[in-house]
Amino acid sequence: MDKKNRYWWSGIIVFLIILVAILVVDSQKELGLINNCKSLRIRPLSEKFFTWEGILELNNKGEYQPKCI
Repeated sequence: MDKKNRYWWSGIIVFLIILVAILVVDSQKELGLINNCKSLRIRPLSEKFFTWEGILELNNKGEYQPKCI
C-alpha cells in the first residue's frame, strides 16, 4: 500500500472516530434533557389540574405542562 492510500484511510478512520464521539456526546446531552423533562412532569397535582378554570389558569401561566413537552 502506498503512502497516499495510507493517509487517505487514516483520515477516514479519524473522521469516523470523531463522528462517533460527537454522536455519543450529543446522545448523552439528549438523555439528560429527557431525564430532566421526566422529573418536571412527575409532581404532585393540585385540584387546579382537574377543573376547567384551573386548567386555563395554569395554562396561561405556563405551568400546566413543562416547557420541554
